[in-house]
Amino acid sequence: MKKIISVVLPTYNEKATIEKTVKKVLEQEKELPGFEINIIIADDIRSLDGTEQIAKNLVLQDKRIHFIKVEPGLGVGLIEGHKYALNHLRPSILAQLDADGQVEPDVLVRLVGAIEDGYSLAIGSRFVSGGKNQLSFIRRLFTYGASTFFRIMVGPWDIREVTNSARALTPALFKKISLKKLPWKEQTFIVQPAFLHEAIVAGAKYKEVPLVFKNRLEGYSKNKVFNYSYDVISYCLDIKLHKLGLNIPLFRLSRRAKTLIKFSLVGAVGTIVDFLFYKIFINCLALTPAVAKGFSAEIAILNNFILNNYWTFRYRKTKTNLWQKLGIFNLVSLGGLAIGVLIVKYLHLTYGDGFIYIFGRHIAYNNFYFFATIPPVMIWNFTINHLVTWRHQKD
Repeated sequence: MKKIISVVLPTYNEKATIEKTVKKVLEQEKELPGFEINIIIADDIRSLDGTEQIAKNLVLQDKRIHFIKVEPGLGVGLIEGHKYALNHLRPSILAQLDADGQVEPDVLVRLVGAIEDGYSLAIGSRFVSGGKNQLSFIRRLFTYGASTFFRIMVGPWDIREVTNSARALTPALFKKISLKKLPWKEQTFIVQPAFLHEAIVAGAKYKEVPLVFKNRLEGYSKNKVFNYSYDVISYCLDIKLHKLGLNIPLFRLSRRAKTLIKFSLVGAVGTIVDFLFYKIFINCLALTPAVAKGFSAEIAILNNFILNNYWTFRYRKTKTNLWQKLGIFNLVSLGGLAIGVLIVKYLHLTYGDGFIYIFGRHIAYNNFYFFATIPPVMIWNFTINHLVTWRHQKD
């Protein structure tokens, strides 16, 4: 009787590539005598482009193909796919590949070979001899940087590839991995390096094998560089803190606070813009601090709207158009402006136009008036814009 290799293909709007990928994966069976390849297509419930129907048609054509519908997230697709295989197929080897055609499926032969050689975890790698990374320069820089940062912060240093899906492992190793510690239900690509870390913690004996990673021929990449970088950094810091004995759920907290953090970064940029014009209006146009604050704040408002609309809340589904959002944002910001002007006015009336001597320099009081407005205005702006301007609304 042939031994079974289960290959999980997580899908999310992969209509353009899924049939070709399945065919190429099954073709590897001729290079694996004594094995039968079974494919589990784990389709995200948000995948509405027709992937499901194509997959179900493939299931009817070949008993080696299986289909499951899963909750959102790459990690959910991978873990639920492996669970399905263990519960229904009794595989000797668990494997996983991307369904988008970026990884050449012939890596499966090398992954299985490593497991057959006694390793419990085989990792497809662009960075070992024979591997090729054919992505654009920016994406190559990102993957190399993410892997290097992870290796430095978490380890081990001798694994060079931490971010792609092409892997194989033994069922025994999978059962040892702590899914409670693995952020596999998060809608993020962090599951790849996180799974690797938990496998190492579980005692994996590992080996990297070469693969060819290329640009998508069809469809689009769903990996957002900033968001993934943010998750890699916060996850690595989380692991580092735990190793130091500080049990702070930094990664979970940072995921929940991502929008606030992005809004805060935009606010920081807006503050710089605001402050520069505030000082220009006072020093060059001789405006009073309160009047200068009014004009500089409006310039910062326009700056912040553009950045928030096209970055912070870019993926929010709203029912308002650009001009409506701009109008609402301005109204909300006027509230913040009023708060800021009143604070500056109060402090100016109370303390006047004096100076304070710090480290050999005279610092005008109006600098402190400006920065005193930041916390209350920030709280007001984020709360109202989060709940009103870019309120998430389901279809």
